[in-house]
Amino acid sequence: MKPVAHRLLLLRHAEAAPPEGGDLGRDADLARPLTAAGHQIARQRGESMRRAGLIPDLVLCSPALRTRQTYAGLLPFGRNARPEIRIEPTLYLAAPDELLARLRAIRDSVHTILLVGHNPGLPALARYLNGVEAALDSDFALATLATFRVEAEERESIALAWAGLGPKTSWLESFSQS
Repeated sequence: MKPVAHRLLLLRHAEAAPPEGGDLGRDADLARPLTAAGHQIARQRGESMRRAGLIPDLVLCSPALRTRQTYAGLLPFGRNARPEIRIEPTLYLAAPDELLARLRAIRDSVHTILLVGHNPGLPALARYLNGVEAALDSDFALATLATFRVEAEERESIALAWAGLGPKTSWLESFSQS
């Protein structure tokens, strides 16, 4: 069976405003909007994704306002793209093992996944998937995009892409900081 390439796009949210009144609670953090510069950077990231032909079939997004606004700034993807979007509470500040488990549960008919989230989970997941790239040795700067090619892993003549996601099935294609 010939392997089919899938893509995983890991995107950290753009610049957000500090919490109102210095409130460091969960609700205040979830409500932090993008700054004007954050909106501009999200639009620029969307333009660079369109130029590179990076069009997701599925978007998994943290419920934080800043991640949702970052995703909205990427639009439109072009080519009449209508990705399915899922705002998932479990993605808010998720640990890398939680992110990996979520990705492994995706059906293989989905070829390109965009995951919009936060430090430290996204860069830790990126390091796990590709431990050789020095650029991945620290947290992601705001609006950083890491693109991985994911190859199907064959098990008993059944090709598994997302269920087999790991360091032996994924390769960093590009790493872009704003």
